[in-house]
Amino acid sequence: MSTKGGFNYTTFQGVNLRTSAGISFEMDGGFRGTVSVTASPDANRKWSLPDKDGKFPIMGTFTVDLPAALANIAVYSTAVTVAGIRAEDALVVNFLKESGTYTYGATTTRYILNGAVPGNGNITLHFQNLGQGTGYLDDLQFAYLATR
Repeated sequence: MSTKGGFNYTTFQGVNLRTSAGISFEMDGGFRGTVSVTASPDANRKWSLPDKDGKFPIMGTFTVDLPAALANIAVYSTAVTVAGIRAEDALVVNFLKESGTYTYGATTTRYILNGAVPGNGNITLHFQNLGQGTGYLDDLQFAYLATR
């Protein structure tokens, strides 16, 4: 056993995890994370972690519904709850797709994502209401990537 920072670590060499669905890491306070791989009979996997300190990024998707009561409002903001996000994170949010209807001004009205600001457990999205028209949009889908 080796000791680092008051903790004991076991030295593993040549460990072969057969028929394992994943590796679970449990930290102080009950935090738990899992690394898993979907079985594929014709593909071997090899991972190499960089030789540096840092945090793994988190990423995912979320859906936003915008209300119809946005007429005559040029700028609109809304917050989306996203687990794991912190205010100090570097954040990238990309638009994926939209569905819904613009009730008038469909050729001049669009909600444009101007920016995204990370918060503790949320992302605040800022939109420009181009044309200041009314439109109810459900299922605006976005992808995000955050890292510290």
